[in-house]
Amino acid sequence: MGLEVLVYVPNIIGYIRVLLLLSATWFFDNPLLFIPCYVSSVILDGVDGYAARKLKQVSEFGAWFDVVIDILGRGILWSILFRWGYFIAALEWCVFVCTHNSLGADWKNKFGSSPWWVQRVMANDPTSFKP
Repeated sequence: MGLEVLVYVPNIIGYIRVLLLLSATWFFDNPLLFIPCYVSSVILDGVDGYAARKLKQVSEFGAWFDVVIDILGRGILWSILFRWGYFIAALEWCVFVCTHNSLGADWKNKFGSSPWWVQRVMANDPTSFKP
């Protein structure tokens, strides 16, 4: 992996998501600023994956970075909303480290023996939910 992966469009979107999450944390007491920052980060979560596939800029770093940002966003919410939120956030980090370490960057494709709904979610294919 060369350093060019750091400037792939999906990863730049990831950097923007981190800034939005940090802003959302800063503005948590102001719903008019918190909600747009947090929701924009969530929306961009779908955009970065689409961009990676469309621009053929899929990378191990991008897959890892995307999940790290997702966990960061949920961890921020858990930690702000609940006194014990740090515990839940820490559990999620532990699960991430264990699964990513044992399954690698291809972890989303390792759910063949999971329930049908988990397989469809992890397939990252919106057409799989059509009847």
